[in-house]
Amino acid sequence: MKTLTRRSDAPSTTSRTRLRQLCAVAVVVPALTLTACSGESPVTADPTAPATSASAAATTSTTTTAPTAEPTTETATPTTPPPAAVERSTYKNINAVIKDPDLGHTITATRLARNLKWPAGQPVGAEQFEIVGVRVRFEAGSRYSATLEPAMLSLVASNPKQTVAPTNEFKGLWQAKELTKADRDETTSGWVFFKVNRGTTSALQLAFNRPAYEVSTTDKNLPAKTFTVALSK
Repeated sequence: MKTLTRRSDAPSTTSRTRLRQLCAVAVVVPALTLTACSGESPVTADPTAPATSASAAATTSTTTTAPTAEPTTETATPTTPPPAAVERSTYKNINAVIKDPDLGHTITATRLARNLKWPAGQPVGAEQFEIVGVRVRFEAGSRYSATLEPAMLSLVASNPKQTVAPTNEFKGLWQAKELTKADRDETTSGWVFFKVNRGTTSALQLAFNRPAYEVSTTDKNLPAKTFTVALSK
């Protein structure tokens, strides 16, 4: 009976994992932690008081009155920058498939959501980031007891260039079923969500980041490998 063990040269964040072929016990796959006017008061000029001069004569009198100045008011109008424009949410059915021939895994992205509405009370996040949702189906292989987990996925954008891990901060929103792990020979499906920079273009890829394994009873090694598939162009 053959057993797979996580290779010692795997990334330090990945714990050593043993996988057994066929009737092996379930393997523990390391969980990756992903943790989020001024306005001047009106200035008014006082009206000029009327000025009168009089000259008395024995039989006549003359009165001269200066014109009254009109009040003037100056008010500074506060300038407020317009709010950042947020694009409308869009949804698209897709069929983007990743296959791992070594472990027998199949990962299929079936739906893509862009510009999902931000939860109320998070203006900073809404201004800086766009929420992207991807509905994914996990089909774990039956040959080894290697699990598939959402933390093994990432979203890759080309402009601006970025690789983004899934976020768990939107659980329960939009009535979206959450993607859960799939054990050996098991199928699960649900949504994963990513925060990308505002202004990210439409070219997106989904990546599956497989850790490295080794078969402890043989000389066979399964190196760490990243598989990608285009979600949109």
